[in-house]
Amino acid sequence: MLFKKENSLAFSLVFGLVLLVLAALPFTMGLFFQTFVTEILIWVLFALSFDLIFGYTGLLSFGQALFFGVGGYTVAILVVKLGVSTGVGLLFSIFVPMVFAGFVGYFSVKLTGIHFVIITLIFALIGSTIGETWSAVTGGADGLVFPVQPINFGLFQVDLMDIKSNYYLVLVLVALSYLLLRRIVQSPLGKVFIAIRENEDRARLIGYSVERYKLIAFVIAGAFAGLAGGLYSGTLKFASANFLHWSVSGHAVVYTIVGGMGTLIGPVIGTGLIMSLEHYLINILEGTELIIGIVLVVMILLAPQGLIGILKRKGR
Repeated sequence: MLFKKENSLAFSLVFGLVLLVLAALPFTMGLFFQTFVTEILIWVLFALSFDLIFGYTGLLSFGQALFFGVGGYTVAILVVKLGVSTGVGLLFSIFVPMVFAGFVGYFSVKLTGIHFVIITLIFALIGSTIGETWSAVTGGADGLVFPVQPINFGLFQVDLMDIKSNYYLVLVLVALSYLLLRRIVQSPLGKVFIAIRENEDRARLIGYSVERYKLIAFVIAGAFAGLAGGLYSGTLKFASANFLHWSVSGHAVVYTIVGGMGTLIGPVIGTGLIMSLEHYLINILEGTELIIGIVLVVMILLAPQGLIGILKRKGR
């Protein structure tokens, strides 16, 4: 019990320090880098949603892009087509992808291994095709450009047209999401997810309804992926069918594997490292895919547990 309290205190101190540093960043950098760090935070949230189902539950899904794109389009469509406020749109960017995740997960979690990967990929391809062809709603290849109104929190408003205000909104929501995900994975529910990842047959023999818990993990991950998509479209003031493409899920796969699966902090480190690497290499190389691919292969071969695995070994 004392050890747990010490770990909790250490986490609180480190988390608070990192949050203070991130809160101070806008005062030390220009608008471009504020937007860049905002995008990093959004992709961190997306990678965390993937880590919940892959790193903790053992489900390699390429369907996360579907929920990310649905979240982005939810905000755009509600604002453009229905005149709903941006704040309500962001709220619905959590719940609408949850419904989609429940539908996709209902059919997907009954399958295992490569069959599960393929069916999630198929759903992502279907979503991407609909996004590209249903131009009356999605804007087709041109996407949807939309204005964003200030979000009213009663005592104050957050103007999303202001880059710094948008940064702080994203920072707060990502920080809260991280804490909520940490609480989930440390709860009895999270222990069931881990049990399924380690030995699905044993979890079933113990008495757990494996498919039901897989579906729960799938829906929760879909909600966080949707929020990431909503924040991304709100930051860009734009939603596109590209958000729905299965390759978007590939970003989360790379970030999570490089940082370390099943750790939560791993996707945070992996996202920051890879996106920073891409940013600085893009000025030297025409494309960064080759370098990122080499980094991924090296990590899989030499450090399958990611950077966090390396740090843990060094610590021991």
